[in-house]
Amino acid sequence: MAEITIKLEGPDLASRKTAAIERHKLLGHAAAGNKVAVDLSNVVSLSYSYADELIGVLAAVKGWEWLIKNVQLKNANEHVLRVVAEAVNRRLKETGQPVKRSA
Repeated sequence: MAEITIKLEGPDLASRKTAAIERHKLLGHAAAGNKVAVDLSNVVSLSYSYADELIGVLAAVKGWEWLIKNVQLKNANEHVLRVVAEAVNRRLKETGQPVKRSA
């Protein structure tokens, strides 16, 4: 299993369409057996809709366990991480999937 890095270009990301394109790239790499790192070092802000389309949809469709096993967020600032967490949390609640909290 190789690690593939997808570097998102910022500084501000807001388009659901663009996020869907990146999500499909991510899914393709994961389907080939790779772990995917999403590099957010150039991203200053992320809209809720972008985070939802990129990561929230994965949480809903693939599940929390798949997400934490196959996708890693790197170099994200606190604001970006908070927005992604809110999107994932909402999607998991909608689909009735529990999130296991680590100690």
